[in-house]
Amino acid sequence: MPHFDTYPTLYWFPVYLLCWALLWLAVRPRFNHRAFLALSVLVLFLLRLPSIVFNSEINPDESQMITQALTLRQDPVYFRAVDGTTGGPLDSYFLIVPSFIGLPFDYITAHLTAFGLVAACLWLLFRTARLWFGDAAARLALLPFIFMLGLTQNGDFLHYNSELIALLLLSWSYYLYATLLKQKEPSTGRIALIGLFLGMVPFGKLQAVPLAAVVGLFVCVDVLLRQNLSVAGKIGRVAVLGVCGLAFPLFFVLFMQVNGMYDDFVTFYILGNFRYAGDTNQWQSLLRLPDFFQKGSEFDWLVKFVAIVWLAGLVMAFRPKDRLTAHSVQIGAFIGLLLVATLFAITRTGSEYVHYLYFLTGPLLFGLAYGWQNLLNVERLGKWLGLGATAIFLILFGVQTGQKFLNKTPVNPYPSDSQHGWAVQQTPVSKEVLKYARPGEKLAVWGWRCDYYIQTQMPQGVAENHTIRSAFNHPMLADYQKRYVRDFVRSTPPVFVDAVGSQSLWMNDRKTQGHELIGPLAQFVAAHYTYVGLINDTRIYVRKDRVNGLSLVDQSVK
Repeated sequence: MPHFDTYPTLYWFPVYLLCWALLWLAVRPRFNHRAFLALSVLVLFLLRLPSIVFNSEINPDESQMITQALTLRQDPVYFRAVDGTTGGPLDSYFLIVPSFIGLPFDYITAHLTAFGLVAACLWLLFRTARLWFGDAAARLALLPFIFMLGLTQNGDFLHYNSELIALLLLSWSYYLYATLLKQKEPSTGRIALIGLFLGMVPFGKLQAVPLAAVVGLFVCVDVLLRQNLSVAGKIGRVAVLGVCGLAFPLFFVLFMQVNGMYDDFVTFYILGNFRYAGDTNQWQSLLRLPDFFQKGSEFDWLVKFVAIVWLAGLVMAFRPKDRLTAHSVQIGAFIGLLLVATLFAITRTGSEYVHYLYFLTGPLLFGLAYGWQNLLNVERLGKWLGLGATAIFLILFGVQTGQKFLNKTPVNPYPSDSQHGWAVQQTPVSKEVLKYARPGEKLAVWGWRCDYYIQTQMPQGVAENHTIRSAFNHPMLADYQKRYVRDFVRSTPPVFVDAVGSQSLWMNDRKTQGHELIGPLAQFVAAHYTYVGLINDTRIYVRKDRVNGLSLVDQSVK
């Protein structure tokens, strides 16, 4: 496998030169658009390769989702086996797919899957922009996203996150809506497919529902405004959209009902996520958008770049010789309302997690393509203006990397040169766990160290594989604690790990956040488990039938 150290000079410079070659080909109209798109995806892959082959967690969220996929492969009933909290069921189910072709449940698989989803989204968004704004504008609009999502070192854009499945479904629905506008008579089959995708969006990320609602609204508007459709034809197509939109939710609800998990689905996914936002002040969250964008590192450059090009294009659109058509107004309204819905969605919780910004990919790319479409109409100057502006955007990355070299700052924060092959490296904690249990057996970890599940390849024995909702004070604390105890008693895993301490994310105070804060859990552990010792500030308990009579202290003495 390829390895990358913190200064992969021989890799970085050739790939950076490929970016310049891609930029030059973008403004060559004779270069086939399919070849351009294929080369763009290849460049994106090469740019992200150091993070793809990094077999460790880039963000704790991906350990959570890999663990859930590992568990669902053994027990496919969501909410009985796992609970993704803010992430939807589809995020974890999709990570099972690579295992069908022999790929392991590890970080390389997750990073590779994330790349595939990002590439598919950009491919669909490019196709949509090309239908609306032309090939030249779509090419120039795509490049900054290839460069940003490839050259950034911000882990929120590189790890497998809970936004990607919803983003793929939305990007696909954008493209289908764009093709629908081109049809003289809107296809019922295409409308049905849009409805199906929109109905699946909430099960990728509930946060994305406002974006799906915008697509559904504009599909309905397009159908109702068609002069060549009868009233029955309009009603029939709107009904098809609604029925297909409900198909997947009804299927999932039935799946939950049959397996006795309907109450958990409503309590922990619907109510739990709506209460997650709490009393967030939406207006204050919106005012903090500039700070939010800056947290996204180079994403802030992208937002400013899009804003400048879009505003310049908007000015050019009001030239006397240009006339607005009903078609262009509909597209403009769609993009505008989609942007508003996206800004609402990413600021609703007030959490400002950087990976939320992924949802802006669609409206930003469309806005940039709109700007370039109008600017390219300027004779002779248009093409060179696009080439020059995008070149400046690319130069920023070169300057940034050059400064890192000069300051001896790591160019690649995800070095893989010491991984010793493909296998995930085990920590002392996971090595100790495997002395008492086998891969495939259940494990329970109290705290936030989902990577222990992946290192041991042991599925989770409780639905909540990180326990902040069972430890921190919030309106549903009692519900989460009750479920944790229920799941723990049901599975009674051979090993229980209390990771609260210096090695756990957010849960570091053992006195106030240890598993003992739930009385019934503490009593069950005391009755059925033996404390075998402390490793890396992590307490390990082994079920009494698995203990061989020697504690870690006894072993160290011998």
